[in-house]
Amino acid sequence: MASLETLAKSYGIKKVAVSKLRKQVENKLKEAVSKKRRSSSGLVALEKKKEDLTRAKDHVSQLLNQHLSQKASIERLKIAAEERLRHEQDAKDQATQQSEYGSEDKNAVAERLKYIDEKIAELHSELKERESGHARLDKEIESGEKEKAKIEGLLKKQGHTKPALIEQLKSSTKAESVLKPKFESLLKLEAQASNALVAVQKKLAEIAAQKRKRLAALAAAKRKRMVALAAQKRKSNARKLALAKTRKAKARKTKRKPAKTAKRKTSSKKVSRKKVTKTRRKTTRAKRKTTKKKSQRK
Repeated sequence: MASLETLAKSYGIKKVAVSKLRKQVENKLKEAVSKKRRSSSGLVALEKKKEDLTRAKDHVSQLLNQHLSQKASIERLKIAAEERLRHEQDAKDQATQQSEYGSEDKNAVAERLKYIDEKIAELHSELKERESGHARLDKEIESGEKEKAKIEGLLKKQGHTKPALIEQLKSSTKAESVLKPKFESLLKLEAQASNALVAVQKKLAEIAAQKRKRLAALAAAKRKRMVALAAQKRKSNARKLALAKTRKAKARKTKRKPAKTAKRKTSSKKVSRKKVTKTRRKTTRAKRKTTKKKSQRK
């Protein structure tokens, strides 16, 4: 019994120690698995974000190229409009000089000046529109260049982040491969210690049950003996009481003995009288019978 209790205590200590170590390894394994998942998902998200940023950069670059092409075209149109404007200004100056010298018809010159003014006004409007478009494109180009620079910065930052995630993935995968077998081994040891402890506790419970049963049987036998002794004691007391009563009765009879003898004498006298009377009756009857017999014989 003592050896089983010692064995159960040792199994309990072993189970507690193994459980503690198993929990520590389990926590480390969970942390390694969590890091592995985070780094793996981070790499996937990084690749997806890189693709999105690359597409955004391509789109911004395409728009920027379009705006630059439009700007170049506007600049060419602006130069051409300014050239035409100078040409119309020269024509106007020439027409004005001709009008002053009177070498041509004044009405024709006036019509020509009117037409030139209209052309100049159109060219000024066109230049104004070109300048407005040029300013708008300058803003869009500046915004596109900023957006492109921002995207390139994010891509560069991702380029620095990716190696760290790859290293984290490698280290967490290695830690998982080391900790997982250790955790499974400790789990088996814990189960073995638990099963052994349960078996010993079961055996101790059986021994304790047998002991309780034996003690119960001994207690029942003791109660039976006590009941028998009590019954025997009651019988002895009853005999003693009866004997005491008998002795008391005899003592009382002894005290009353003279009166009883007198009574007995009178009663004996009565009996003797009765006997005499009976004998007399019998003799009388016998005599009568003999007398009858004699008479019959005669």
